[in-house]
Amino acid sequence: MSEKAKWYDRVFGKKLIKCDSTNNSNDFQSVGTTEILQSVQITGIYFSFANINTQSDDFLKKLHDLYDKLNGSCSNGEMDRKLEVVQVVMWAHNDNYGDFEVSHRDSLMGLPWFAMPFSETSLKTRLSRRYRIKSGVPTLVLLDKDGATISVSAQEKLLEDPNGINFPWRPRPVDEVLKDVVLQPGGTYFQEHPKGIQKDLQYRDLSEGVRGFYFSANWCPPCRAFTPQLAEVYKLIRKKEPNFEVIFVSSDRSGESYSAYLESMPWLTIPFQQASVRAELAQLYGIRGIPTLLLLDSNGHVITMDARTELIEDPLAQNFPWKPRAVNILTDRFLTKLHDYPAIVLFVDTEETELQFAESVLIPAANNYYKINNINFASIFEDRLFSMCNQDDYFLQFLVGTDSESTDILRDLIGLDDVVPLLVALDIPNRRFATMEYGIEITTESVNDFVRKFQDNDLEFKAIHDVGVENAENL
Repeated sequence: MSEKAKWYDRVFGKKLIKCDSTNNSNDFQSVGTTEILQSVQITGIYFSFANINTQSDDFLKKLHDLYDKLNGSCSNGEMDRKLEVVQVVMWAHNDNYGDFEVSHRDSLMGLPWFAMPFSETSLKTRLSRRYRIKSGVPTLVLLDKDGATISVSAQEKLLEDPNGINFPWRPRPVDEVLKDVVLQPGGTYFQEHPKGIQKDLQYRDLSEGVRGFYFSANWCPPCRAFTPQLAEVYKLIRKKEPNFEVIFVSSDRSGESYSAYLESMPWLTIPFQQASVRAELAQLYGIRGIPTLLLLDSNGHVITMDARTELIEDPLAQNFPWKPRAVNILTDRFLTKLHDYPAIVLFVDTEETELQFAESVLIPAANNYYKINNINFASIFEDRLFSMCNQDDYFLQFLVGTDSESTDILRDLIGLDDVVPLLVALDIPNRRFATMEYGIEITTESVNDFVRKFQDNDLEFKAIHDVGVENAENL
């Protein structure tokens, strides 16, 4: 097998269960993941919810029909199948079943594909976070033969195209989606753009520069609170980057609400009547909630999916356009990423000199680590919705923990000594951590050595106690 094949085991675990049990033994056959997926053209991850089957029956039937249609002409058994489905059974409300394992089994009986075993709870949780799955919303994610993500919301395409005429529904690039759309100016657009095009402005007419897509709605209180902040920072950025532009993608429920919201906006918008375009953009970027602000570079590549948080943390836009960094401050959003990837965390005081010290020893070590392992850390943090590559298996974060609530929570949960500086290898996915020995000076060289020992499994790891793990999973 090639190196690329490793993504199967990493994503789903080494064993899947075959769902076509028609007897009453209640025992599903266990099959090697790579054996099933190594020659499949498209892999579908079907996130289902055991206690909302009545809501997903129609979708399940359509998926079953498409599965049979696409694979009916396969002449080589399991090999070279056009579509294989791996079902991930979850629960929308954990108190609806007394016996979760029975409900898990019942929801899979008689289906023609495969599923993740009931026991793979950690991998299921990681997958649901990776694809931002909403509780109670059946979701179909499509991956190509190399594990790259084709779609994070293919269930909508299946309902539109149940015969799979355009399967696997590869998304159009943003310039194609907006090719025939005439953009509408916001209420204060021409105050900010006195020389702007007065009519029939299209996406291709925009000057080359960073583009922001703002998914928001007037009915959403967090959106209404964030919009004035974005407007102020937008004007600030345009003083330095006059080609920066934002395009509003509305989730409003009426034209009146949309028009009222638009009055205070100094940027452009997709017209409200272009509902299919707005829906396609949301599907293209896997938008699961609002407000969301994402940034694209001049080539249409995602810079960040979380520009809203970046803006809130950097209201003067000093780090715009907020490209992914090798070393980050441990804030709430990076706290949640600790569930997915291990991290090297250097805890220091909040003084500017301490922050400078932390970055001076961590940045060279981080860059060295990424170079040696041929890792593009930007693709892990920002493009994981659109690609999954085998580098994911070895990814390590580098974080600076300052005197903050996030840091205090983490220290308490893991049981770390309240001393600084303190260098820690934190591996929540494997429920373990290790600290650099006291007395060793923290330098780039010693951090490099610490990272190497982590990779070689040569550190003195301690177990994260069960209470800490349970609480950490709720961070």
